[in-house]
Amino acid sequence: MLPLPVIEAEIDGFLADFESCALPKERWTHAAHIFTGACCVHRLGEDMAIDHMRVAIRRYNEAVGGKNTATNGYHETVTIFWIKLLAAFRANEPRLSRAEFAARAVQAFEHRRDLFVDFYDFDVVASTEARLAWIPPGLKTIEPANL
Repeated sequence: MLPLPVIEAEIDGFLADFESCALPKERWTHAAHIFTGACCVHRLGEDMAIDHMRVAIRRYNEAVGGKNTATNGYHETVTIFWIKLLAAFRANEPRLSRAEFAARAVQAFEHRRDLFVDFYDFDVVASTEARLAWIPPGLKTIEPANL
C-alpha cells in the first residue's frame, strides 16, 4: 500500500485525484478518509467540511462502482462524526500546517476505526437510521477534552 502524501504538492495531487474520482479504490482506506477529512477541516472549517465531504464521498463511491443506499456506501453519522472529531482535534492544534495537521490526525486515529464505541451506546455503523441521518453521540460529546 502506498503511503499517504506528506509534501504539500503531493497532498494537492492526492486530494485532486479523490475529488475527480481518479483515486484508485484500494487507496481509499480508513487512513485516507481521515487524511482527506483533516485536509477539508483545515481548509474549510467544520460546517463546510461536512457539506463538502457529504457530496464528495457519495460521488467517489459511485465512481468506483459502489452504491449509496440505506445499507451500503455513504454513512451520514460516520462522516459527520469524523469531521466533528477532526474539528475538535484541530482546536487542540490550531497553528499546524495542513500537512502537519493531516499527518497528526492520521497518526492519532488510523488505528481507531472503532472509536464510535467511546461515543455511542449502539452499533452506529450497522444502523440504517444512522446511515441516513446524523445521530449525535449519546455517551459523550465530541469536544477537544474528550479526545
